[in-house]
Amino acid sequence: MDKSAQPSVIMLIASFHPVIGGAERQALEVSRFLIKEGAKVRVVTRRLAGTKSKENIEGVPVRRIFCPASGFFNSVWFMAASFLWLLRHCRSYNVIHVHLAASHSLSACLAGKILRKGVFITVGGGAGIGELAASSRSFTGRIKLRLLAAFAPKLLIVTPELTPELERYGLGKLDAVLLPNGVDVEKFSPPSPEEKLDLRKKLGIGSGVAFLFAGRLAMEKLIPDFVETWDKAARLTPDYKTELVIAGDGPQEALIRQAALKAELPPDKAPSGIKPFIISAQGGNLTSNNPAAIGRAKNIADYYRACDVFVLPSISEGLSCAMLEAMACGMAVMATANGGARDAVTEGETGFLFDPTDKPAIEGTIRLFMERPGLAAEMGAKARKTAESGFNMKDIAQASLEIYAAGDGN
Repeated sequence: MDKSAQPSVIMLIASFHPVIGGAERQALEVSRFLIKEGAKVRVVTRRLAGTKSKENIEGVPVRRIFCPASGFFNSVWFMAASFLWLLRHCRSYNVIHVHLAASHSLSACLAGKILRKGVFITVGGGAGIGELAASSRSFTGRIKLRLLAAFAPKLLIVTPELTPELERYGLGKLDAVLLPNGVDVEKFSPPSPEEKLDLRKKLGIGSGVAFLFAGRLAMEKLIPDFVETWDKAARLTPDYKTELVIAGDGPQEALIRQAALKAELPPDKAPSGIKPFIISAQGGNLTSNNPAAIGRAKNIADYYRACDVFVLPSISEGLSCAMLEAMACGMAVMATANGGARDAVTEGETGFLFDPTDKPAIEGTIRLFMERPGLAAEMGAKARKTAESGFNMKDIAQASLEIYAAGDGN
């Protein structure tokens, strides 16, 4: 690759906007910032129902490949179709950046080997739950891991905790570079006190300390357990107002609804000043005390800016994009002490870290924020500085360019 010129990059990812997830958000944001730095970038992904084959999203060109059926056959089709696409358009790029080490990463590796293009694969997920761990549990997945080891692309990991994962699944000898997720600190910024009050009125959030979870409602997030612990803490601290906002959807929705129903109290029996549950509804509207209203919030930045404490109780995690966005918006963090949270959160300064199985510790942290309403604001101001200095997407884009220039991935 000519190091004197900015690269032409293909971002290869199995799903993309309007699908909302950490990998999808990072692929979009880093593409936007690379384009700002003068690089040429295109996203290549599967075409989902209701999407166009070609479009431009926030200044990023997107090419969608038709893939029939679903499941295994769909993955195989995308793997083959993306390989052929990369061959046909070989003159338009010199770098292939793959998001997640799924089956399409083999397409990139093979095309890169044939065409002598740089191949870089971002490995995602937390320890034991990411795509490497998932691959190790199936015959075809283990074959994929062996092929990746043979192709030897350059790997990009979002947290040092993924290094043992590479060793565990046979990729320890590959060149791996730490490249954390980033956040657009201009798009996600703290509100003024007046803006925060206005947002709370708009979203129906009261004056109490507001806890927020934003993300996929998956089993590893342990949200039902957190709801139960939050409810216990709220009932034991009746003189303080508190609210819980959940923005997301996913397979654990039914269990979370059950936990919400248990947490909800009739108005005549609720402790003074406590609103037991607020859950974000589809489209970003809030419905008070309505556990059936779990859904995806479209204007998620408004929730970050209106709430006080971001909650990440996952049993395992990579480096949460939602957590970084919340920190950039001036939210304190309480998260389990694993994955990227240990890299981003300074204990006692920008938030608190805990063992996901230690319910008394989690309850104590919740009560501490309730009893000291100004604590979240103090920590949130420091969290904003951390986001600016350590996870600014502009810096991540610059680091990406340096990594592209330093090696060809083959």
